[in-house]
Amino acid sequence: MSVAADTRAEAGVGGEPGAGDAPVAGDGASPDVGADRSAGPAADRGGHKGPARTRLRGWTVSWTAGVAQALGGALLLITEFVREDVAGLGQKVRDASQLPGYADGFPRMQASLGEQWWFRLAGDLRDALSFDEPRAALWAAVCAALVVRLNREGPPRTQCFLSLMGALYCLVATASAVPYLALAGAALPFALVLAAVTLAVATRVGQHGLTGEPLTGDSLPGDSLGEEPLSAPGEGPAPTGGEDPSPEPDKAP
Repeated sequence: MSVAADTRAEAGVGGEPGAGDAPVAGDGASPDVGADRSAGPAADRGGHKGPARTRLRGWTVSWTAGVAQALGGALLLITEFVREDVAGLGQKVRDASQLPGYADGFPRMQASLGEQWWFRLAGDLRDALSFDEPRAALWAAVCAALVVRLNREGPPRTQCFLSLMGALYCLVATASAVPYLALAGAALPFALVLAAVTLAVATRVGQHGLTGEPLTGDSLPGDSLGEEPLSAPGEGPAPTGGEDPSPEPDKAP
């Protein structure tokens, strides 16, 4: 009886496997699924799969958001240019006697539009969205549009929210600042083109980088710099090019 029990204990039958036992191929053991999922190219740092991240990125840099943000950028240029002479966005206009010659009709236009319901509604929405800081909110919306377009590796949901909310505020602010657009006159197309080109360049740089090559989040450090890929500690340099990583068989003597 003792000999049979010892035999079963040594073979691991009817007891716990020994410390030296290890699963072999084909015995039903499964690899670390969590590690494979985290290492796969379809997942990003925020846990979003490839298609979901692509869809959110598309909304973030969409042309509809870009049009609204270009209007906001043009409005920012105009209002900052005339802020000292006339008034900043949402500020009280100077007296007519203190206005420069190019802004003589600005108070009359603003008073005339103030009788329109849509103009008053746009002003109220602008103040509500900006917490009575329309100029600071316009700066934040335009800067956020540039940041999310330059940084394609950021959190997709956060960047999409910032882009769309900034675009919404730019539309509302533009509707509430029609007198400023009219005040710009012939400079309005220049401001629109400058803002649109700036957003387009930021989007292209974020998509392709300064080198013009598409950026990917799956490359190892050093790949984009022409260096050798990193290898795990204790291993030799990773194979490059068309080298065969398998060891050569020993030649017969």
